[in-house]
Amino acid sequence: MSELEPMRGQCLCAAIQFEIQGPTDFVAHCHCRSCRLSRGVAFVTWTGVPRDRFRFVRGESNVSWYRSSESILWGFCKTCGSSIFYQADRPGHPEAPKLDRMYVSVGSLTSPIDKMPTAHVSYEEHVAWIEGSHALPKYRGKGEAEIT
Repeated sequence: MSELEPMRGQCLCAAIQFEIQGPTDFVAHCHCRSCRLSRGVAFVTWTGVPRDRFRFVRGESNVSWYRSSESILWGFCKTCGSSIFYQADRPGHPEAPKLDRMYVSVGSLTSPIDKMPTAHVSYEEHVAWIEGSHALPKYRGKGEAEIT
């Protein structure tokens, strides 16, 4: 992936489509309670870019913003419910997310990301059942063909 090529992403129904221009600030797995509950998953992998390197290709009006605290907004698709974005729009969050950034769920990207994850954050909040999951058997699709 070239830094000149934008990374594309979308929601499940493709009503929202966007691009981010690299380089990304980071790629990290977040285990905080808010991330888990917003998606019903063990953790969310995030990246972020300055807002001037983020653009909607389609469907900006289809984004619904949920305010989870005085300074944090979560963006999701009004049609399919995909939770895609995170942003701080006011100072005051204890973890101080940058106000000039758009944080994007890496799982919503449809093209390769420019870097690999480098950290687990808020790991003190992780769910116990994720421990050791990397060692579980791996299967192709949802079938019985094990990948070795």
